[in-house]
Amino acid sequence: MSFNKGSEWRKWDLHVHTPDSIVHGYKKDTYGEVWDRYFHELENLPSDIKVLGINDYWFLDGYKKVKEYKDKGGLQNIDLLLPVIEVRLRDFVGSSQLNKINYHIIFSDVLTVEEIEEEFLKRIEIHEFDNRILSENNLRKFGEKIRDETPPDKKDNLPSSLQIGFNNFTVQLEKINELLKKKCLKNKFIRVIGQTEWSDFRWDGSPSDKKSLINGCDFVFSASPTIEKANKSKISLTEQGVNDTFLHCSDAHEFYKDKFTSKVLGHCYTWIKANPTFEGLKQVIYEPKHRVAIQENKPNEALHKLETIELSFDNTIKWGSDKFCFAGFNEPIVLSPHLTCIIGGRGSGKSTLLNLVAENIGKKTNFFNDLKVNIPDYIKFEPEVVENIEFLAQNTIESFATDSQKFTQAIFERIDKNANGELSNIEDDINDGLKIFDDQILRFKTRDDLDKKLKEKNEDLVKNQNIVKTFKDTVYIDNKNKLQEVQKKIIEIESSREKYEELFMKIKDIHKLDKVIENNKYDEYFNSLFDDLDALYEKYKKYNYDVIKKELKSHQENKNKYTQEIEKYLKDKGLSEENVKDAQLASSNIEIIENDIIKLTKQKTLIEDELTSFSFVELDTKITDFKITIEEELEKINLKFQNISAENTLEVKAIKVEYKLNEDIFDTIFEELTEKLDINQEIKSFYKAIKTYLQDVDIDTVLEISNTSELIEKIDKRKTQAYQFLTDIFQVETKFSIYKLIIEKNKRDIKNKKLLKVFYDDKTLDNSSFGQKCTTAIVVLLSLGNTPIIIDEPEAHLDSSLIANYLVELIKEQKEHRQIIFATHNANFVLNADAELVIKLQNDSGLTSINSFSIEDLEYREDLLRLEGGAEAFRKREKKYNISSYE
Repeated sequence: MSFNKGSEWRKWDLHVHTPDSIVHGYKKDTYGEVWDRYFHELENLPSDIKVLGINDYWFLDGYKKVKEYKDKGGLQNIDLLLPVIEVRLRDFVGSSQLNKINYHIIFSDVLTVEEIEEEFLKRIEIHEFDNRILSENNLRKFGEKIRDETPPDKKDNLPSSLQIGFNNFTVQLEKINELLKKKCLKNKFIRVIGQTEWSDFRWDGSPSDKKSLINGCDFVFSASPTIEKANKSKISLTEQGVNDTFLHCSDAHEFYKDKFTSKVLGHCYTWIKANPTFEGLKQVIYEPKHRVAIQENKPNEALHKLETIELSFDNTIKWGSDKFCFAGFNEPIVLSPHLTCIIGGRGSGKSTLLNLVAENIGKKTNFFNDLKVNIPDYIKFEPEVVENIEFLAQNTIESFATDSQKFTQAIFERIDKNANGELSNIEDDINDGLKIFDDQILRFKTRDDLDKKLKEKNEDLVKNQNIVKTFKDTVYIDNKNKLQEVQKKIIEIESSREKYEELFMKIKDIHKLDKVIENNKYDEYFNSLFDDLDALYEKYKKYNYDVIKKELKSHQENKNKYTQEIEKYLKDKGLSEENVKDAQLASSNIEIIENDIIKLTKQKTLIEDELTSFSFVELDTKITDFKITIEEELEKINLKFQNISAENTLEVKAIKVEYKLNEDIFDTIFEELTEKLDINQEIKSFYKAIKTYLQDVDIDTVLEISNTSELIEKIDKRKTQAYQFLTDIFQVETKFSIYKLIIEKNKRDIKNKKLLKVFYDDKTLDNSSFGQKCTTAIVVLLSLGNTPIIIDEPEAHLDSSLIANYLVELIKEQKEHRQIIFATHNANFVLNADAELVIKLQNDSGLTSINSFSIEDLEYREDLLRLEGGAEAFRKREKKYNISSYE
């Protein structure tokens, strides 16, 4: 098994000269021979530099020496060496200094030095020197010839004969192109032109020919002294509408001297995301925007990422009656921080692997019903905790596309995170605020209950008063008045005693406390207060209450006395014993009832005040704040969707998300109404009919109605039990008020009733095709959020051309800051989305084996071609090179 992270960011310096270069500034020093110093410097290049292009103009002697040094165990810090030839073109005039255009050819390292020399270099003739074959000796002789022809007064400042010959030797671009067409060189070279030289390019041809020269190259080299100047040069190329696939290289001719400047070893700002292979470099041609970065430090990766999955299922574990496909698998699976595509045939274990991850992050599925183990015990992540991994099982995209509430929640969670949780905080505050409606409903019920009790009390009072009125005799009245006075005094004393005893018992409880140790000022206050209360307890404990007891006893005796006299009076009048008892009870109850009425009236007044002062203005202010905040966040993402659509007008129409409240809320209102009025059982037999009657009156109309009568008038009158029951319910005005409160509450239930309405091409998803719904869902889910997202076969129900032409572009943008993991059989996701890592699963005799590789790994090219649409995906991707495996 082979596991790696796939395409990674490394620094590539593809323009490095050696001491064998015809022109260089490397000199001997304390390190001894210049090559010893050169190898020492290469060994100590900045650690990020992993690839070197060795460029000694027309010859490969320097490349050969560096390669031999590495082959013998040197340059462990360098992963790849590439041979580079730099030629001077005859057809074009470049800078005033060189008077010609430099043209670079980077050859694949699979070519030997001998192959490049025999098939390319030795087939070039020195046109200016009798068409002799290009060689160092002939170039030197050409220089000697020029020296001999130079006037004596100008010979003193001439360089070496080799350099003279080099400076004056040019080759036609046509000849270079002819040689590069050779079959043995096919797919094994890359053309590069220098940006500065091309910018200085002056000649008699047309502007289109100048553009053709740079556009005919794969890359543009720059050795700008700073990143700012390098990027400024790139912008200039972009503005001119020419090839701007830009690589910053050192063009090193000198050793490092305390600081990095142009022409110095290590002065390189080019980061390339690829395997350190020639095929890896070719990927830049197809994906320059996402494969190259010109900057000092390594480009950022996803902030939240799952780096490895380690499985440790032992050999005995079974899934149902079969051996578990990952039984015995105990190697860590490494993931790319960008896009990882998991491929493999049916039954290879793609979905199994992703669902294992889901189980480990607590996203339970029914996938492993027959696997009788605790899955998290056999899975380990690195890092152990990864924030908010999203897992979308097969068909989940479809569920989002068809379930607006589920889709709303998914979108809301993402935009809430972008708003740092502000939306959910306001939403929770609003949700707590909805309790004011329940409180108001409770007040209405309480008021009705008080009205009922007051009515009963008043009826009792009248009944007792009527009984007493039957007795007009002055003796009876006098005794009755005395009895009432005595009863009043008894009640007052008893009530006072209860309050006093309650207070005294509380002081007694305090008396049982212990003093505290004084550690601070509060302890001092406590002890002082305790002493005062303790003194009170001791003082009142000693009091003699006999006087009060005698007074109470006297009142009790008088009560008995007056009661007996009243009883005697009634008996003398010939009244029955039952009448006597009623009269006695009435006399003693009247004042109690009157007191109860006073208390109930006070309670009702308080409730009435609270009912009157009820307001949801503050709540509506919070709802307005929520609306403003969410619409601001939606404006940001809608702009993102507009830009996506503008760049892909043929493949995808504009996607837009709008915030609104779900207006289809009557079912919830009616359920709550029957619950609050406690009529579920009563209306069971005609539940639907009553619901229909009420539903016929729009809830906004109900809120405009001022009383029950108006509501009843708007209900179609029908001679049914249901209608009669409904009118009976709403004869009570309070129940109508409760109905309105329930409506107001549900219209403000942001948490449960919010709806993020998604539009595709100005049509709601409800009116879009199923494919459009799925497209919209995956676009939204991928576009929002920065946590790892894992999707099992996202291509289901998506058009293949849509994936190839649109979704892959979105994925390439998102994977720069978000880890994406797909299980897929669609080549477009792998190739055109430029997956950094491909993990191939294969089932061998019931067990899953895994290999990891990158798109640029040629040994796995057949695996990619076998994917759905593989050959076609390669054709779209390979703009300049053909792949023999599918021709």
